[in-house]
Amino acid sequence: MLKATIRLGVLSLAHNRDSKQTVKSDLFSYNSIRQLLPVLFVLTVSLPCGLAQPPILDVATTTKSIQGLPIHWGKHDGAILESNGNICVFDQADVISHRVLNSPFVPKNLATVKVELQAELGNRFETIVSGPYVIAAPSGSTKQWQDRFNALMAGYMRYFEVRGWPLRSPDFPLVVVVFPNRSTFVDYSMRESGMQANVASNVVGSYFPYTNRCLLFDQTTSGLSSETEATIVHEAVHQLAHNSGVHERLFQNPMWFVEGLACMFEQREVYDLRIASSTIETRMRQNYVQQLQALLQDSVSLEQALTSLIASDDYFRVDVQQAYAVSWAMTFYFAERQPEQLRTFYGLLSQRGLGEYTVGDRVADFRQAFGIDSTLLSVQLQRLFAPHR
Repeated sequence: MLKATIRLGVLSLAHNRDSKQTVKSDLFSYNSIRQLLPVLFVLTVSLPCGLAQPPILDVATTTKSIQGLPIHWGKHDGAILESNGNICVFDQADVISHRVLNSPFVPKNLATVKVELQAELGNRFETIVSGPYVIAAPSGSTKQWQDRFNALMAGYMRYFEVRGWPLRSPDFPLVVVVFPNRSTFVDYSMRESGMQANVASNVVGSYFPYTNRCLLFDQTTSGLSSETEATIVHEAVHQLAHNSGVHERLFQNPMWFVEGLACMFEQREVYDLRIASSTIETRMRQNYVQQLQALLQDSVSLEQALTSLIASDDYFRVDVQQAYAVSWAMTFYFAERQPEQLRTFYGLLSQRGLGEYTVGDRVADFRQAFGIDSTLLSVQLQRLFAPHR
C-alpha cells in the first residue's frame, strides 16, 4: 500500500534490537500537509469556499466510514488523517462514496482524547492530561509516569533549544498507554499493529506512527529485575521527534537517523536536567561503544556499513544489532561534532515532500548536509570511539 508515498507500520518494531525483523514507516505532520490539501481535494471532490480551516472529507467504504483530511489519494489506495491524529489507510476498491462535509477539520483537544481513551481502556486504568500528553496507566500509578514523561520532554526540548534548533508544538495529543503486564501489552500491540504473529519476547515498548501512540508495560510487575528506563526513553523520543518537527510522519526518514536519535537519548546525561554537567564521554552510551569495537578495527567493514545505512535501510535487515549501534555512532558524532550540519540534514528531510526517497537522493542529501562521505566518516568514528583516542 502507498508504495511511493506512505508505508505505515510499527516504527523499528518497537525497539526490538535482537530480531532481524524491521518495519519501515513514512511519517507526517498535520501542518506540513495543509499546503497540499487544495490539490488533494481537487483530485477528489470540489473544495467548499468560506472555510478558514480545511474541510472534512467523509469516505464510506464497505466496512466503515472515515472522516478527516485526505493525505493520500492514489489509484489503488488512500489515507485519511483523522481528528485524533490517527492515519486510516484503505483500498480504493472498497470505497463506496466520498463527499466533503460543510465543517472544518479541527484536531481533537486533550480533554476529548482523555475521555475517549478512558472509555476505550475501562476503569482498570486511570487517564490524566499532562502538558501535551494523555497518559493512561493502571490506577494509582499515573503520577510516576507523568513525572517520567514530563522530565524527558523538558530535557528533550532543552537539548534542541540550547543548540538553536527550532521545534514545533505537537499537532495532536501525545497518547501514552502503560499496561499492567507484558501479556496485556502484547495483546494490545498486536491489535494496534494488525500483526498476526506474536510480538517478540524482547520487545518491551512500541511507538506506532499511524496511531501516534506510545505503548509500554510496567516491567516491575512482570518478573523482571528492574525497569528498562532506556527503552522507555527510546520509544518516547520516537514519539516526540515525530511530533516536534525533527522527523516528519508524511515523508520517508533514513532509519539511521530515526533510530540513532532515539538511541542517543537513552543516555541520561544527554537529556536529564538533574545532571549538573556532563562530558562527551559521559554522554556516550557505553553498550554501543563496546558493541562497535570489533567493527572499528575493520575499516573496510565499517565503511561498508556506513555506505549501506546512508543509501538505504537494508542494513537493519542484515544485522539489526549492529545497525542500531552504527546508527547511534553516526548520530552521536554529528550531534557532538557537526551539530549545524545535522540541523541542515533534518531540514532537508522536512522539505522533501511526498514521494519515494531514492538511493541517489539519500546520498545527495547526506553529502549536501555533512560534506563528507562514508570513507571520511569511518575515520572520524574510529578517532572518536576507538580506545585510547
